[in-house]
Amino acid sequence: MSEKVPPVRWGFIGAGMIAKKALYPALLRSKWGEIYAVAGKDPGRAKELSPSGRIYTDYQALIDDPNVEAIYISLPNSLHIPWSIAAMRAGKDVLCEKPVAMNAQEVREATSVAKETGRLFMEASWNRWHPRTKRLAEIAHSGEIGRIEQIKTCFTYDGLPDENIRAFPELGGGGLYDLGPYSVAAPIWLMNFAPTEITKAEVAWHHKGSDETVRVEFTIGGAKAEAMTSMNVPSTLYFEVFGSEGAVVMGGNDAFNSHNNPSTLEIYGKHGKRVEQFDACDPYQLMADDFSKKVRGRDDCWIMSLEESLVFAEFFDAIFAKINK
Repeated sequence: MSEKVPPVRWGFIGAGMIAKKALYPALLRSKWGEIYAVAGKDPGRAKELSPSGRIYTDYQALIDDPNVEAIYISLPNSLHIPWSIAAMRAGKDVLCEKPVAMNAQEVREATSVAKETGRLFMEASWNRWHPRTKRLAEIAHSGEIGRIEQIKTCFTYDGLPDENIRAFPELGGGGLYDLGPYSVAAPIWLMNFAPTEITKAEVAWHHKGSDETVRVEFTIGGAKAEAMTSMNVPSTLYFEVFGSEGAVVMGGNDAFNSHNNPSTLEIYGKHGKRVEQFDACDPYQLMADDFSKKVRGRDDCWIMSLEESLVFAEFFDAIFAKINK
């Protein structure tokens, strides 16, 4: 009889909304990982997320805790790389909220540290673990809809308060960094990271200085892509792939945020239309479980590579360069 593998002991750096709604419930249900301690500037909020009651108000103190094996970082975007590097240098594996970095150079720097220290470092692009997301890619490349010709993606929300960190560029705010890792990145990974060429990029600026709405058109691997993000447009989410002989689209208004709810995929192929149903699931838990399995040396898991994160960051850099010309 094989010995039971102990769950990975996680430490949280950041105790805000994302941690509370995402990785906290995911790890409570996980058999592969557990929340060991939480660090937050507000001790009350940190304690709410720490089943053991172990909390820190100093991030470095949590990093230095020898019992913490893996770190989850959900700080403002501008702090992702500094604290990820500090954690890796302290011997911790790191799962960092998206965007993992503010630019491609930061990704390269962190990748170098990951290689130097031998630590696992991954961007928390949780939607990639959703069974529906995987199935869309499978169908798109199966030949059922023919050659992929066009991809349309969108992720927007409205009602962003002025005091929200997403409004402040110095903290890494803006629609592209907040929502781009979903909608703008999707055509890139769907087309297996083929070369891209931006043909059009438009931006509307928030009065605090961050990019409020970004629209970008580009070519990739013989297909045309249109992607949009916005913090000031009523909630609109779609992921649509059109081929020479049909299409596959995510049903409903939840293409990039289906979380603990049933979802659908609509296929318009050679034999007419069909709808595939997907049970409610928690992609955050699927992601955290795979990360924890990898920490324990298992191979039955998928880890998003830093090479992918670098391609996304380079593309975002190119969008800003196009916008600011």
